[in-house]
Amino acid sequence: MNYYLLSTLEICLTIVTPLLFLYLRSSWPQRSIIPCMVSIPVAWYPVYSPIHELSHVAATLLIGGKVTSIKLIPSFWRGEFGRAWITSEGITQSWQQLFTTTAPYILDVACLVTGIVVLQRTFSRSPFVVGLVFMLLCLRPAFDFVCESVGFLTGDRGDFYALQSIIGPGPIWMFIVFMLGLSVLAVVRILERFVGFPETLTAAPKL
Repeated sequence: MNYYLLSTLEICLTIVTPLLFLYLRSSWPQRSIIPCMVSIPVAWYPVYSPIHELSHVAATLLIGGKVTSIKLIPSFWRGEFGRAWITSEGITQSWQQLFTTTAPYILDVACLVTGIVVLQRTFSRSPFVVGLVFMLLCLRPAFDFVCESVGFLTGDRGDFYALQSIIGPGPIWMFIVFMLGLSVLAVVRILERFVGFPETLTAAPKL
C-alpha cells in the first residue's frame, strides 16, 4: 500500500475518528464541535513527532550518548507525513539501545495512564480543552503505537524492528499487544465518560 495513503488511514483511525465519536456522543453544540474537529488534528501534527524524537534524545543524553543529527518535524510541505529521526553515537551496549529505543513508548504508556485518570474528572466543560487533552494524552500515544506496529508489520526497519533484534520476536509481540490493548482501553474509557457531556455529567467510573 502507498505509504502516504497508509499514513492518512492511520491518522483517520487514531486521531480523527475518536475525536469525532467524542463530540458526536456529547451534548456540545455543532458550532463548537466543528472548529475543534478542524483545529485539534492540525495541532496534533506538529507535536507528535517532536515528542517522540525528543524522548529518544533525552534517553540518549541520560545514559551518556551523543546526538549527532536530528530532524523533529517531517517536511509536510514536501509530502512527508512521518519521517523524523535522530542519529547518535556512544550507544554500544544492548541495554543502552533498549533504553533509548523504548523511551518514547515508556512516555506513551505514562500518558495513557495519566489520560485515563485525568479525563475521568470534570476539569473543564470546554470542548476544545477536553479534546486537546484527549488528543495529547490518549490519541497521540495511540497513533505512536499503531504507526510503529503497522510499520513493523509492513517491513519498516524502525523502532520495533530494532527492539526485536534486542529482545527477540516473542517479547516484541507481547509488547505490541500490550500497548495496543492499553490504547484501546484508554480511548474507550474516555469515550464512555463523555457521553452526554456536559449536559449530563456522568459519574466517573472507578479505576
